[in-house]
Amino acid sequence: EMMRQAIFMAQSGGGERGTHGPYPRPICGAVLVAKDGRILGKGRSNYAGHAVEFAYKEAGIQATPLREWCVAWPSDSKFRKDISESTLYVTLEPTAERQGEEKPSITQLIEMSGVPRLVIGCQDPCPEYATKGAGSLHAVGVSVTMGILQEECQDLIKGYTEFCNTKFQRMARQHMKRFGRPLGHLHCSVIDSTDAEAFVRNGNSFGKNFGGQHLSYRDFGTYEIAPPPESIWAADTDDEADEFSSEVDDYFNMEFEDEDSQASLVKNPMMPWYEQVDACVATFPKPGNGPVDDPSLAARLKGLKWLATQGKSLPAGVERILVMDATDLKDLPITNGDSEKLGLGVNIEEFWKGEGRKPTRVLLRHGDNARAIAVAKAAAKAAAAAAEASEKAKAAIESGDAELAAEAALECQMAAMASNDFIQKEIEKTQDFKQRLLKFGVRVEVLKGSDPIDVMNHLGKRSGYNSVVWRAGCWGSRGVDSILKGAFQRVSAHLAVDAVGGKFWQLMLAERALQSACGPERQIKVFAEQDDINLEYCDREDADKDCNLLFDGRPVRHVRLDARVAVIDEIKRKDKIISKTVPMKKKFHQEEAPWFL
Repeated sequence: EMMRQAIFMAQSGGGERGTHGPYPRPICGAVLVAKDGRILGKGRSNYAGHAVEFAYKEAGIQATPLREWCVAWPSDSKFRKDISESTLYVTLEPTAERQGEEKPSITQLIEMSGVPRLVIGCQDPCPEYATKGAGSLHAVGVSVTMGILQEECQDLIKGYTEFCNTKFQRMARQHMKRFGRPLGHLHCSVIDSTDAEAFVRNGNSFGKNFGGQHLSYRDFGTYEIAPPPESIWAADTDDEADEFSSEVDDYFNMEFEDEDSQASLVKNPMMPWYEQVDACVATFPKPGNGPVDDPSLAARLKGLKWLATQGKSLPAGVERILVMDATDLKDLPITNGDSEKLGLGVNIEEFWKGEGRKPTRVLLRHGDNARAIAVAKAAAKAAAAAAEASEKAKAAIESGDAELAAEAALECQMAAMASNDFIQKEIEKTQDFKQRLLKFGVRVEVLKGSDPIDVMNHLGKRSGYNSVVWRAGCWGSRGVDSILKGAFQRVSAHLAVDAVGGKFWQLMLAERALQSACGPERQIKVFAEQDDINLEYCDREDADKDCNLLFDGRPVRHVRLDARVAVIDEIKRKDKIISKTVPMKKKFHQEEAPWFL
């Protein structure tokens, strides 16, 4: 009966794909029951925490996730006795894995709460974690029973069970275990580097001006990585816009591994990986790293705009992360008024608040150095003023004019005071922007380093994430350098290929173009298979039923290639080991060979 209560709790929020559910983490229901059968607390998992946390909170147990769980009980002796004799029912085996530095394991919370008995519906569907949570609790003296209403509990996580055992998720868990950082998935475009401005002219769709040579008969060597399309599917009607912003559980009703089922992605501007990862990262590039021929602030904010608009349709459990330089905080739109001034046309305050989903996170590159940069600027300014004042003082002293010397000394003092004021204002300005973000509930964290690999290391250490999608915000060699440093292991690239020759030919063209953009094969090797290419993108209304477009009398089409990338280690010189040898004794025996030889 109590396990059915836990199952009901898990179902009450709309199931595993409910609007505020924990997906892509599994749904779980929990009920804490006293010895006499009274229900002390109930809870279900959502984007903010585990079912056990909420059941304990309802019961009156205060649990705070620090480096370890900090558990506090009320002083009521009867309540303490109830807890010491209670039983906890959960539909899914609690995990023994930490969520990075942010949160200790749920098994540790159960152990420290003093609950003596645990009843589990079904075990963890991930082979690496199955029975480990139950085993760790049993080892510390908790009485554990597993398999109560097992089939019904397994039905609660049917979707999660299928996707957590896919090749992508297995690779992500293995990568995290080996390197301590999430599997990086770079979402980008591949464009003609000799015609980069076509990417902007063509509305971020194909990223090529189709007036010259075509991909099938040009030299592979003039392609580069660029930001991904902002809006892949044409959406000209209000009905289509409404369909895009529908409920999460209806919106993500799709198969992941079978690319032939992409018909369910109608009007979906994202690739299917977006709902399978722990976080989606976009960047606010520093000046000079933004779109080609468009250095404007609005152009640099396209990543933020995407997170604030299309990113709303991500599952509530997928975190939206913006990476930027700490020195660019002054340019960041925080209010809707700021957004209107920049012409972004988005409700930026709604994005910062992130109600009903995981809080938005801002990662500041060079955050530790922001104050040092301000001090250096002020010091340089003061040094220039002091040098000028000292020259005046020197001239005044040589001329014997004491009044001029005094004025020069005073100017020196004023320059020093001005530099100190400048430092204070810069520090106050940065802190003010941080405080304004924190008031909206935004998590602001400082990075050690500035490269994508540093971001990945931070997310692995801090949050324990297994996989992250990164929307490329920069151009050319910066993406390739990140691959070489180990930040990305998979690349999803949008590009244009000839529509003649069939799927195999288009796969070869796309793979060679991506390989060209990533550099020579002696450094990075691109691996793609027949199922890794997606052909069902229709960017314009004049496309035919196969989504082909006609340019210069030749059919072309927009494809997405999901490829694996591997960094090739440099050939290491083998050390030669010279060992002493013993000369062979020359002894020869003359014998007659057998008859058959």
